[in-house]
Amino acid sequence: MGLYRRKGSRFWWMSFTVGDERRFQSTKTSSKEIATKIWKKRDGEIALGLFKIGWPGERMTFAELCDEFRSSHSSTLSVNSQRNHRMFSKHLRQFFGDRNLIEIHQRMVEEYREYRRRQPSQRNPKITVKGATVNREMEYLQCMFQFAVTRKYIAESPAAGVRHFDERRERPAKRMLSVEEEQRIFGAAPPYLRVAIILLVQTGGRTYSEGLSLRWDQVDLENLVIHLAGELKTSDSAQPVPLTRQASELLREWKNEQGQKSPFLFPSPRDSNKPIGSVKKVWRTTLKRAGVSYFPIYNLRHVFCTRLSWVAPDAVVQRAMRHSSPETKRVYQLGLVHQVREHMERANDKAYQGRDSLHLRDSASAEECGEKMEACK
Repeated sequence: MGLYRRKGSRFWWMSFTVGDERRFQSTKTSSKEIATKIWKKRDGEIALGLFKIGWPGERMTFAELCDEFRSSHSSTLSVNSQRNHRMFSKHLRQFFGDRNLIEIHQRMVEEYREYRRRQPSQRNPKITVKGATVNREMEYLQCMFQFAVTRKYIAESPAAGVRHFDERRERPAKRMLSVEEEQRIFGAAPPYLRVAIILLVQTGGRTYSEGLSLRWDQVDLENLVIHLAGELKTSDSAQPVPLTRQASELLREWKNEQGQKSPFLFPSPRDSNKPIGSVKKVWRTTLKRAGVSYFPIYNLRHVFCTRLSWVAPDAVVQRAMRHSSPETKRVYQLGLVHQVREHMERANDKAYQGRDSLHLRDSASAEECGEKMEACK
């Protein structure tokens, strides 16, 4: 390898050998110092095997990568994941178009991130797309480029190292649901939502995949368990879900009231052979009627975890939540501030054993304080 000047060109050129082929390429700079850095970088790429002549990414378009990734990867996922991937792919293709993979760089990926964040939301054009939505698309894009790297289409992923938005700022604060608030919600909810709320609070199931889409043949009221099936989040999610006395009695009453009109506990009002699609609107309306500040219905899973953690060890909580790791409990457990305060009060009682602990001012009487002041004078 070496640097040299080519006649008639103001740029420095470099020569290098890849395999058995001698290559010549312009550094696109007239500065020898910068040209030397470019030359040394190319030398390192060749030594590490990161550079070769004729990467397929020089000819493959981004749209072609989208199609190949979906056919080889997305097709093995759940129906919901496939639907999300189609939506992600649509937005990405609109931005990157038919550019060749080799033309896409990190700055372009960052521009896409900012561009998507400024776009109006489809559901509510008055607000822009949430950072969480953009993050999911960026994760999908990273998977696509990593797929291209694995198949040797490109040397490295241009999405690697691109930072995501902080989703915590957009999420509503998690808080514990009091029994009094729970009763007010029951009073304001329609019958089917009332049953769904009790089922979620008593089982800790995920809102749609393990709650609102349940079929009656999955509910064993004789042995008081629910047998989950279908597209579950993890293998641990398939474990039987025990039913409490309160939940089982409610489901028996709900089954008698519903009759045999539908195979689902919560059928769609438009088609009884399908489960209800969404309760977001009626949930928001119910909270408003009950005078309870809004929180996602999924947070009922947090309520279940928190209440159970008051009386059960971590192993039982992990089994009830059907988590693969006991550490996941920390994400769902609420009200720890109050529990810490309660245990600190117990610690104070044990440490001070009924004696006064700390006071801002001296506990001496006013007369004694006056005598001390006179003595000081």
